[in-house]
Amino acid sequence: MMSGELDSLNQENIQKVLDFLKRNGLTDAEQALSREAENILRAESDLQQNSEEQSNEALSREFDALYSHIMASFDCHRTELSAFLFPVFAHIYTRALMEGHNTFAASFYHQFKKVIPSWHEEPVQKLGLLTNQSQAIGNEIVEALTNNSFLIKISKVSMKSFETFLLRHPLIKAIIKEKIVIESLDSAVRSKPSLEANMGGLLGQASKSEKKYKVFYGLIKEDLTSQFDKKKPKGKDGKESKKKDTNAPLIDRIPLPTLTESMKAEKRQTQKDLLKKTKINADSPPNICMFTVSNAGGGVTAVDVTEDSSLIGLGYGDSVIQVNVTGDSSLYPLKPIEELEALDPESDEMATEIYDKTQDVKNIKLQGHQGTVYSLSFSPDRRLLLSSSLDSTVRLWSIGTRKNVVVYRTNSPIWQVQFSPRSYYFATAGSDSTAMVWATDRMQPLRIFTGALSDVSCIDYHPNCNYIVGGSEDRYVRLYDVLSGSCVRTFSGHKGAVRGIKVSPCGRYIVSVSEEGSLIVWDIALQRMVTYQDTDPFPSMTALCFSRDGGTIAVSTPQSAISLYSLEALLASNSGQDHTSNEVKVNYPSFSLYSYPTKNTPVLGLHFTRKNILLGIGAFGQ
Repeated sequence: MMSGELDSLNQENIQKVLDFLKRNGLTDAEQALSREAENILRAESDLQQNSEEQSNEALSREFDALYSHIMASFDCHRTELSAFLFPVFAHIYTRALMEGHNTFAASFYHQFKKVIPSWHEEPVQKLGLLTNQSQAIGNEIVEALTNNSFLIKISKVSMKSFETFLLRHPLIKAIIKEKIVIESLDSAVRSKPSLEANMGGLLGQASKSEKKYKVFYGLIKEDLTSQFDKKKPKGKDGKESKKKDTNAPLIDRIPLPTLTESMKAEKRQTQKDLLKKTKINADSPPNICMFTVSNAGGGVTAVDVTEDSSLIGLGYGDSVIQVNVTGDSSLYPLKPIEELEALDPESDEMATEIYDKTQDVKNIKLQGHQGTVYSLSFSPDRRLLLSSSLDSTVRLWSIGTRKNVVVYRTNSPIWQVQFSPRSYYFATAGSDSTAMVWATDRMQPLRIFTGALSDVSCIDYHPNCNYIVGGSEDRYVRLYDVLSGSCVRTFSGHKGAVRGIKVSPCGRYIVSVSEEGSLIVWDIALQRMVTYQDTDPFPSMTALCFSRDGGTIAVSTPQSAISLYSLEALLASNSGQDHTSNEVKVNYPSFSLYSYPTKNTPVLGLHFTRKNILLGIGAFGQ
């Protein structure tokens, strides 16, 4: 038989000939062909198996050579080159499983799992639980690595030293060409701590291509002077106040609700109160007031405090919500509809006349959820409360009527809900890997932000209302543009799931904490990490809060304590630094200020009052 004819033989063609012989009653020819074909196909199968075994052995040898080359490299190159280990390892292992080479996959995994950098330990362990093709198909990590490229940022000097190795190892070179995107940096090789701080993302580092999106992180200046201060500022300060912030969005970039006179009055009062705020620094420790919940049925699972610190909302594991008054004031219900219709709408006291002052209470209970309450968020005017729950609903409550006025239904649980600083809009972080923006008068979301590889676990609204920031189980922090619906910034550096996130009052900085134990400050303007702080692990969602001047960060720790960090000191140390530098301050000594432990009260909520007094809310013995 000629070689061309042999190459054309396969199971499908042979079966067609056998069917023809059988239909025509050629039994002897059918049996003879069946015996001959079995021998030929067995020989081909043996050749193919030997070829695959040789290919697998070659892959194993080349990966071993890759690790040896990296370990033998100069210290200045070793950390950068080590970024190639995880994506190459994961690709070889998952491809072996998908092709049915289970024995080789198991051998390869156990031989090399210990050489992968520690910040990829969690995904490596999860990959090790997969032992065959059926388990690999549909796996979250396998799909993420298969459908996306892994991005590595590396200096040109280090990459040049690596190219010689790739020329001698074609299999590794082919994997890198297919699965890895390399961004060369013109800057010098960074220090080892700075390099390691930026690593850990499931798909590598964030691409610099996102810089094509202009981010307006500045604040919108609102006109509150109509009834506040008729005096015009003089001199230099007056000229400065008229200058437009080029980093701020146009006031009509997205449609925002108009500020009512009562809202303007509230903001003017806030400005007055902020003049009395205390300073927090290394020489001036904070004043802390702790609110403790005892005998919490079902456990306290969610906390929020109104902007003026007058109300505290508590969500419980038994689906109940409680709203408590913090001071001497009381909660009054709205008057009946008949009495409301009789009121003069032009009255200056309309905001208070709508309430029935004869029925004052210190707390109210709201019931309606069918599962654990995961988060709460008060509206800026304190009239409404949003809650999210295990029951896959977000509920809007009226504080005045004590009733659930709207139910927003989703397909999966919502981990966190957050009102916009101007009310009306709110954002959600969901277990379906999406973040959404809603309007209180719409039953469906206005924007759905995709791109996260796993649950979006936490969310926060930007102070100018044009952006939301989300932290995900995939270790990335993402900034989403509400207008375009696009992800305009991605930050990588966490080595575990993001457990808390907050935007600074000035709108430029983001602070986030993650499961493995890290606190990171990000600069939106420069799209880079400012500092990386090692902390104790955060196994569950964590409370974060900025002081009113934005200079201090308060964090609740797993050890039932409150830790404070000085963003002001950190930025002061960076004032003379080159903005093009990629160096990160790792465990900067002046960043950490204070730590205040409680006896046995996990801190579930944090809030700075207008005078910079820190409120902590927790449940004793929980």
